[in-house]
Amino acid sequence: MVTTVGHESDPKKLLHDLIKLEHDAIDAYDAAIERLDDSEAKDALAGFRKDHERHIADLTPHLSGMGGDVPTDSGAKSILTEGKVKVAALIGDSAILAAMATNEVETEAAYRTASERDDIDTKLRDKLQQAMADESRHKKWMKERA
Repeated sequence: MVTTVGHESDPKKLLHDLIKLEHDAIDAYDAAIERLDDSEAKDALAGFRKDHERHIADLTPHLSGMGGDVPTDSGAKSILTEGKVKVAALIGDSAILAAMATNEVETEAAYRTASERDDIDTKLRDKLQQAMADESRHKKWMKERA
């Protein structure tokens, strides 16, 4: 599935959707960590999950400063991101990590698109680029490990 997050015309909607996407990612991480047998992979995913929590913390003041409502939970997409992990769990750890890597591809793409906008300030752009780099690192680790 290709995400449309990052293509919003309104920066407020963009940040709202990115924060929602982060909550979706956290739900998928919870599902994956619960189903993994490999303790090293569980530890790595727990660390990556913390990055997603930090992304929410980093983006929240920007959205609040614009007068936007900050999402506090996941959206409908969470069903899809978690669903990939739950189905993959029937196959094993490698499949779970591969499913998680596909989720990271979408999140990385959303941050890439968002960070290339010309209607955001430098501080926000830096946060978006940092989040994109985190997603790339997560994806790389998962693909190598799977």
